[in-house]
This record gives sequence, C-alpha cells and structure tokens, in this order.
Amino acid sequence: MMSTETQSIRQKLATYLAQLPPPAVLKLASGLEREKLRGTTGLPYEMILSGLRPLLASLRGARPGKPDPLRQFCRPFEDLLIDGDDDGRRQGSIARGTVMRVWAWLEEELLPDALPDLTRRIIDHTLKGDSVALEAAVSVLHASAAQAILTATDAARSNAERRKQLEQRLGGEVGMDDAREIGAVLSIAAPMLALQAELPKRIDNFTDDMVTALRDAYIETSETFPNEALYLPFMVMNRLEEPSQILRFVRKVAHQRNDVVISRSELAIFGETLLAEMDEIARRLHARRAGQADLEPMLEDVRRFAQLSRGFASEIDLHRNSEWGQRVLAGRARVSAAVAQEMSRFETELIRALPFHQIGQYGRGGPMKPDLAKGPDRAREERMRACLRFVSGMTPICESLGAQSHCRSVRQQIEAHIGTYEDKLLEELRVAQGAARVNAQDFLETVAGFYEALGESGQAEVLRRRGRVAMGN
Repeated sequence: MMSTETQSIRQKLATYLAQLPPPAVLKLASGLEREKLRGTTGLPYEMILSGLRPLLASLRGARPGKPDPLRQFCRPFEDLLIDGDDDGRRQGSIARGTVMRVWAWLEEELLPDALPDLTRRIIDHTLKGDSVALEAAVSVLHASAAQAILTATDAARSNAERRKQLEQRLGGEVGMDDAREIGAVLSIAAPMLALQAELPKRIDNFTDDMVTALRDAYIETSETFPNEALYLPFMVMNRLEEPSQILRFVRKVAHQRNDVVISRSELAIFGETLLAEMDEIARRLHARRAGQADLEPMLEDVRRFAQLSRGFASEIDLHRNSEWGQRVLAGRARVSAAVAQEMSRFETELIRALPFHQIGQYGRGGPMKPDLAKGPDRAREERMRACLRFVSGMTPICESLGAQSHCRSVRQQIEAHIGTYEDKLLEELRVAQGAARVNAQDFLETVAGFYEALGESGQAEVLRRRGRVAMGN
C-alpha cells in the first residue's frame, strides 16, 4: 500500500513533469533509461518514469532512447494502456497501474529465476548494440511471461481461494482481468510489434492500405490465436484520431456496410465499444444539473459524442429501426435534451451580467438604458463568458446532435441582447460623467470580452474602436 507521503510526492512530481515541453520530456526519459541500463544508483527511476509515461504516450513519432527490460515487456500492449483504473472496463484497455503489479508478480512468484536472467541479457544486448540477440531475448521474455500469466490466471479462476489472493495482489477483479489481457497480448507479441512498426503512431486518416494491412495481420493471427487476434484492431483503434474509422476494418472483413449484419458478426465488439462510450457520455450529461458544474468538461463530452455519432453514421449504413440505430438516436436525444436544458438559462445569465434599468414612469414596456450605478459583477461576467464559450463550441456540432434549432435560437437571443446593450452603452458613453463613465468603460470591455468568447474577435475590436470614438479619444 502506497503511503500518503509517497502519494503526495508522486502527485507533485506528476504536476511538475506535466509542465515540461515535449523535447524536455523525451530528453529526460532517454537519459533516465540510459542511466538505469548502466546500473547507475541513487535515482528514483521508476517514480519519475511512471510520471513520464502518460506524457510520452501522447507524443507523436518514434520514441527515442534505449528501452529497458520493463519497457520491452510493455511494448506489445503499450497502445492499450489507459491512465487510472477504469471501473467501466472494456476489452482492449489495460490500466497503467496494473503493469508494475504484474511485473512484481513475475519477479517474485511466476518467474523468480528466469526473469532476472532475461533482464540481464536484455540490458547487456542493449548496451552492446546487438540487435539480433536483443530481439531473441525480448521474444523469450514475451513468450515466457505470456505462458506464466495465462497459466496462473486460468488456474485461479477455478480456485476461489487462489483467485481471492491473486485479486488482492493485482488490484482487484479489474486488475486480474488486466493481467490476463497482458498475457493474451504477449502471446501474439510478434504480430503486434510488426503491425505497430508498419502503422503511424497517430493515424489521422485510416487509409485503405492501412485497413488492408490490419486485415491481413488479423486473418493470419486468427489462424493460430483466434481469441487473441482481436487485440490487433484494438491496438489500431487506439491510434486513430477518429476511433469510428475502425469500422472500415470491420466492413472489409465482413464485406458488409449493413449495421444489422455487422452487429451480429464476430467483430461487433468494435461497434459495441463505440456505442458504450456514447451511452456513457449520454448518461453522464443526462445526470447533470443545469448550472451546477463547469461547462468545459460538458462541452468536451458533447464534442466527443458528436465525433463518435458522426463517425458511426458515416462508416456503416445505420438503420433507424435497428438496435444500433435506436441506441444512437436515443443517445442523441438525451445529449440534445441536456444541452437544451443547460442553454435555457443563458439569456437570464446575460441579463444579469449586462443589466438595464427602466427610464421614467412608462411601465414595463418603457425605454431602458444600461444600469451604470456600479461596475460589472466579475463573477457574473466570468459565468457568462463560460456560457458564451459553450455556445461558440456548440455552433459547429449542434446539427449532428439534432439540436441546431435550439442552439440557433439561443444564440440569436444572446446576440440581440448584446447588440441592444452595445448601442445603448455607446450612447451613455457620450454623455456619462464621473463614476458612471468609468463603469460604462468597464462594461464596454465586458461586452468586447463576450464577443471574443463567442468567437467574434473582429466584432470585439470594432466595438472598442466605437467606444474610443464615443468617448472623444
């Protein structure tokens, strides 16, 4: 069990490392791995490297440096690693925290004699630059670890006491499942590494040549490892900028675009994986209370849902009455409802941030002018900026969610109120004196900031120029 002090140190270290620019991250990781291979003592290698690994995984291009035995062990499944322990675990994802538990399990129990010898050989061959001998030693490491892990986890499944002990060691049931996936991937390490080398680290567009390469590797691997071959497309899926493009591979193997046929095929799991993420996003957004949480995470969720929804519909023929079609439509409806509920309060927030007050005794329909008795309420201003950034972010994606009518209506209401306020404010700037004039200037900058939050920087600069003219500058 990690002590509270150690956890605090790790958190501070992770925060510091996250601030480093990519070149510094690569240089630091390469230097640490080099010194670790040489046997240099006195540095907390694993603590620092564990903080660097999530950063390294996000970088494009080949990773420099000389891999140590642990990194060589992880290479076949490195594309499947995720940060944190995922309670909603799916096949094809392995928590990073499981890796060190499995490595310690191999060192202490499964391969106590063989692993030290293998790690020494890997280090020696790496330092000598003997690539042929290194490849052979790494291959033995993968095969030995795979057999040991799969044998032990299979045995534990039929023995309640042993299963309990193993779950305690590996971090619970999810940790044990992760360990078994590590063993499964290591059993097909050769085709995994070959496909990794053939494809880019990040794939902007999953071309037909890439799809064909995956299909050929999958079919060939399936002949010997029919269950484990699925990890090849899972690996590729995690490299895709548009995850739904994995359905191009599914189509190529199934020779079908029909969602009903694909949903009943052996590769339906990839459609189910995409739908499961969409379902989870829709559930999370539906459970939100309007105005009670930060809008940035909500916007990221909505963007992700829109990306998956668009991709799903473009890659296969999605039928309205099919099971998959119904799930996509239901998800869109829930997301659209959550967005509408959130945006329904934006006009009220705007009125509070840019307040008017009535002139004379004409009733509620009488003339209004900006209330300049005091300056902008900064808390309301910041809340409104967040609302406007949300509106701006929603504008290009609302149509794919079926929310374009509501988004357009809210934006029009907001722009109408800001436009009216802007005109009235400029009138006041021409005649206001003292504190009212200062407050008018502050409100003008607030309005300009609102335009910028809406993505209308040009409009913001026009307003600032008009304000200088109104003040006689």
